[in-house]
Amino acid sequence: MVLFRTLASLMTLTSVSLDPAKAETWKIAAPEWPPYASATLAKNGKAIAALRNALAKAGIDLKVEFMPWTRAQTVAGSPDYTGYFPAWPEEVLDGFTASDPVAWSMVGIAQRSDTTIEWSTLEDLFLNYRVGFVKTYVYPSDMQRQIYRYYDPDDGAENEQDLARVLAAGRVDVALTDPIVMLHTAQDLSLDGIDETVTILQRHPLVLAFTKHGNYEDKLRLLNGLLSENSITETACCRTTQPTSEVQPSD
Repeated sequence: MVLFRTLASLMTLTSVSLDPAKAETWKIAAPEWPPYASATLAKNGKAIAALRNALAKAGIDLKVEFMPWTRAQTVAGSPDYTGYFPAWPEEVLDGFTASDPVAWSMVGIAQRSDTTIEWSTLEDLFLNYRVGFVKTYVYPSDMQRQIYRYYDPDDGAENEQDLARVLAAGRVDVALTDPIVMLHTAQDLSLDGIDETVTILQRHPLVLAFTKHGNYEDKLRLLNGLLSENSITETACCRTTQPTSEVQPSD
């Protein structure tokens, strides 16, 4: 059945050729979000590599332009772009449509190594501690509700780098983030004091937000067919605390 769906998807996009001389190129906008996406990483990061590998099965080249997150969402609306990636499903804006999961990220809590955090629910966490977040992100719904309840969205950090600095400086007690991204960012910025034992709340899919222009529906079907060959069922990860070395994002 998976093979049938994949072949059917390939046939719907008549403009795609497996002839290297006639290879199609998809151009996407991407944020700097290591280790999932970055111009400085091998293969441009784990998520970009997963998307590129999937498209290569259909002879499609991937061109990635890195830029700030909000700009990526804006410029990707141009007909020149296939869309933006990676994004959580909640971050797919009007005028775009989400692919199936291309890769997986983590959503959880990072904290300072000199801070003891005790909580049983997200509401407890927000009620009793200063929570840092990135204001341009759209978090999973249960987390986003608490942000709206306890903070003005503009209270958030500008980006992941600012969030790491705020946490390292002790201006917040915890940071709501992908802890893998937080630790990677802290290392890049040579920041001390952030605990490498992190709390994972759930695994969360990373999708390609397709720009609704031209033959985007054909492209969507094609990509989803390619992804179905290695599909992973989404699972929520119960609250668990682990050293970062034991928490690896799925490709």
